Amino acid sequence: MTAAPSYDQIWSGGWDDMRRYGPMARHSRRLMREMTGGLNPRSILDVGCGEGSLLAALAAAHPGAALAGVEISENAVALAKRGLPGADVSALDVSTARLNKAFDLVVCADVVEHIADDQAALNNMAAMTASGGAVVVATLQGRMRRFEADIGHMRNYAKGELAAKMTAAGLTVDKTIAWGFPFYSPLYRDLLETIGNRGTMGAFGPGKKLMSHLIYTVFLLNSARRGDYIFVRGRKS
Repeated sequence: MTAAPSYDQIWSGGWDDMRRYGPMARHSRRLMREMTGGLNPRSILDVGCGEGSLLAALAAAHPGAALAGVEISENAVALAKRGLPGADVSALDVSTARLNKAFDLVVCADVVEHIADDQAALNNMAAMTASGGAVVVATLQGRMRRFEADIGHMRNYAKGELAAKMTAAGLTVDKTIAWGFPFYSPLYRDLLETIGNRGTMGAFGPGKKLMSHLIYTVFLLNSARRGDYIFVRGRKS
């Protein structure tokens, strides 16, 4: 296993286009909109907002909501501020700190698996959620592939583990999605393992965008009841 690159390094051209155009990132945004459907948040916080594409998608789904994002990487903060000039984006390590604000909706996608003390991070997310608000976390469960460890995964969750940790943070779990079987997981993840994750990072030219769109279309056939990409929603009473 190689040492994971720093997140500032990754957000200097590594993940930028992947988060915008990659098939998994697009499905993550689609499923996150499904998980937040029926909510009417006046404020949204994206924890680990990256370059801002998820926050932008939620802004379109919930027009008028005040937007905020936090990121451990200063490079990602700069990208998100550039793409979302109206959002309040700042640098923050959610495992050790929290904003002195409460939001109606807190989301976090593809982040907690990278955090050593994920329980502390979930506790801080719950603390930044207004009474009656919701926290939605997306992450991976099941067998970890080598390439996932190489990009900084501390863990992939066991079945039910994330829901239990969100409950321990004081949230009441009321909705879950387990998505991705069979075309994302195991087939696509096993393919990436075989080829060493090549082709998923860096700039996306026309050919790469087309291939990503084709894979996105195939992923529409995945099950939303069975899979290793999980979304868990908890409410704060």
